[in-house]
Amino acid sequence: MFSFPFSAKAFAALGMLACTACVSLGSRPDPAEAPHAFYTVTAEIALSRHEARVAALEYAAAAETTADVGLLRRAAEVSAECLQPTLTAGVAARWLDVDPAAVDAHRAAGKAALELHKIEQSAAHYRIVLKSSARGTDGEFAVLETELSGAGNIFGARQLADLLAGYFPASPAALRMQAFAALRADDPAAAVRTFEAALAVVGGPLGASSPDPSSHPEEEAARRELTQGLWRARILAGDPEEPLAQAKDLLEHADTVENRLDYALLLMAAQQTSAARAQLTTLTRDPGSGPLAVRLLGLMDFQDGKLDEASARFAELVTTGKFLDDALFYLGMIAERHQDLERALRLYAEVQTGENAVPALLRAAAILKAHGAAPAADELLDHLAAEAPQRAPEILAARARIDAESGDLPQAIAVLTQGEAEYPDSVELRYAKASLSEEHGQIAAALRELKAVAALRPTDPAALNAYGYTLADNRRQLPAARRLIERAHAAAPTNASILDSLGWVLFRQGHSEEALPYLNAAYADDRDGDVAAHLGEVLWQLGRRSEAERIWSDASKAGADSHLVNATRLRLHASN
Repeated sequence: MFSFPFSAKAFAALGMLACTACVSLGSRPDPAEAPHAFYTVTAEIALSRHEARVAALEYAAAAETTADVGLLRRAAEVSAECLQPTLTAGVAARWLDVDPAAVDAHRAAGKAALELHKIEQSAAHYRIVLKSSARGTDGEFAVLETELSGAGNIFGARQLADLLAGYFPASPAALRMQAFAALRADDPAAAVRTFEAALAVVGGPLGASSPDPSSHPEEEAARRELTQGLWRARILAGDPEEPLAQAKDLLEHADTVENRLDYALLLMAAQQTSAARAQLTTLTRDPGSGPLAVRLLGLMDFQDGKLDEASARFAELVTTGKFLDDALFYLGMIAERHQDLERALRLYAEVQTGENAVPALLRAAAILKAHGAAPAADELLDHLAAEAPQRAPEILAARARIDAESGDLPQAIAVLTQGEAEYPDSVELRYAKASLSEEHGQIAAALRELKAVAALRPTDPAALNAYGYTLADNRRQLPAARRLIERAHAAAPTNASILDSLGWVLFRQGHSEEALPYLNAAYADDRDGDVAAHLGEVLWQLGRRSEAERIWSDASKAGADSHLVNATRLRLHASN
């Protein structure tokens, strides 16, 4: 073990403070007699002390007997912010009892139902919102599209978009939302059909013969986005030639930064990496687009395991001052892979904003915990939970993983148990608990957890896949496992995780040749270590051992999680 004497200064720069102890609220008055102020005051105190569940429960208690619309609105806001969708649904129901026409109450109820994967219920509420909103139906669809693009439940968001588009078949905004939702949910063939329908309404795809975009800039911008979505969907659906030719023609007709970037992104989607690199290299010479192009080239190098090249790209990006947090995060990842842990910690400590801020500090905590600085790691995790409450389940799941990897399984279980009490609707925590149980040989407990989630969310491909894969991986009920995974695949036919599961269950059933295309497709999209291990094992069993070794070696070089790859290699070599 060793310590990092600089780390206290690095984390102090982030304003790290240990969380204060939770206070006891004592016994409650009888709800029939208690003034609403009691609940609201105690709720606000709980919020200030980062006690999400307590705050939401107090506001929900106040909502039960009030007719004050302002209080009901605040109760719905707090319960939603505290990630308590069941409580939000109850508050919204009370709000609608008081004011059945309240659009914001229907919106709150619709969002809560989506988070609980009650899709038809969500659609019923959002249908009222879309009909009644002061923004108008298309204006409300635009707002909803933004919300759905950030929804954690991407498959539920897609199902919701399908239902709502069916209610408003003449709305171009509904078609647009539906198309992008299908693309995010890994059903590009469905996305193609809907993008084409949306473009038919707005004047057809953008092309080299299109009118001057300056004549109707807003309309042309909308057409450009839909066209790019259509071309990307066609590529992902296995039809790359025509979309790439059209994008190239558009670039040759108008050699703009925007057209070149769009073409490069489509080449990346088609996995034509050399051609994509050439376009991005050209863009690096443009002062406006240069930092974005450098960032994309760095990400490509990183994903390909070219760590020295990626390091140089991200170091260059730092000098531009653009995408700084991305650059620092990946430089930290590269330093960690090179076992330069002190530098990795310094870099992670500098990532202060953006999507990588939480992952950076989670990586920092894992390093500290693994190398004898558990108190510093715990302080960092406490701070992170307080500063990023909207990502609390993710942080708790990572905290449990860190504890388990450091050898403290009881503490890991305690973290997840506490997390489930705090966020009882979180499927992320339930998946984490199942994963931890399986890894420590508690297969029955893991399967019980996943079966319960699948029962609660019978149309959720993620839930079906998680349960089916775990059955298959442990050689349990293989026909049932395959049916579950096939249902997931039908809903999300290009999802890498589901493709991997389908290939793996076929292999478990003895259909190695049939399994191979699914595993190849999964690995082409995601160089995850588990996918590499599965693909390599199938190739090995088919006698293609040099190909298997290459897959495993490439995955290790790219920095994929090598635990299963190494274990698979050792097992198969030992049995040879």
